[in-house]
Amino acid sequence: MKYTIGDNVRFKLENGEVEEGNIQFIEKSRYEEIFYINSFSRWAYKVPGKRIIP
Repeated sequence: MKYTIGDNVRFKLENGEVEEGNIQFIEKSRYEEIFYINSFSRWAYKVPGKRIIP
C-alpha cells in the first residue's frame, strides 16, 4: 500500500506493541521504505515499511 506524508498509520514496535501516529518523512531506498512517524503518545519513531499495519 502507498503511504504519503501526513497519513495516519498503525505500526508495530519491536516489542510487539501497536502504536498510532502520522507520517512526517519517507526515506526511500533500493530495498525498502523507512517511515519517520510522530506517534500520538508524543514519541517519534523510525519504522521500516514491513512493520506498518494495513
